[in-house]
Amino acid sequence: MNLKQQMAIAMMAALTGVMGVVPSIPIGPVPITIQSIAPMLAGGILGAKRGAASMMLFLLLVACSVPILSGGRGGVGHLFGPTGGYLFGWILVAFLVGCYVTYAKRVNVWKLMAVNIIVGMFILYGCGALYLSQVTATSVSEALLLNIAFIPGDTAKAVLAAFIAVRVRHALGEGTTEKVMAEKRSA
Repeated sequence: MNLKQQMAIAMMAALTGVMGVVPSIPIGPVPITIQSIAPMLAGGILGAKRGAASMMLFLLLVACSVPILSGGRGGVGHLFGPTGGYLFGWILVAFLVGCYVTYAKRVNVWKLMAVNIIVGMFILYGCGALYLSQVTATSVSEALLLNIAFIPGDTAKAVLAAFIAVRVRHALGEGTTEKVMAEKRSA
């Protein structure tokens, strides 16, 4: 991994932390935050491995008590509290969304939007609900029902993330897989 790729990973983790400045909306054990757009952006812009790495770096900083979660929170306790499944799910979401942009012949806004919604949101909801049910001693179905409140906002974030990711990828000259594959062969 070269310095440019390492810097992109660090910048995405930093951007995710900056999003934590926006206050969350408390609606129960899991608040609504703007930061849930970050894994879709990370995967959509950086690809599978680097997107997942940026989310791992972000969670490592949270574990080191850097207050970069929404509301200025940080620490290991937040990773293993009710929101832990959602936070760890960010790594998987960034990886899976990144798989699409890494292996698609051409990154399309509409297809990326569908991937963000189908893969990103539902994988995140599944990870979060499974973990939440264990931490709060509720059933998985009850934990899944808590996700209904997140659907409108997360859908809007998935759409916005698709538009931003495609624009940034085209600006960086990474709109097609052929260029990415050529770079991998030369590295």
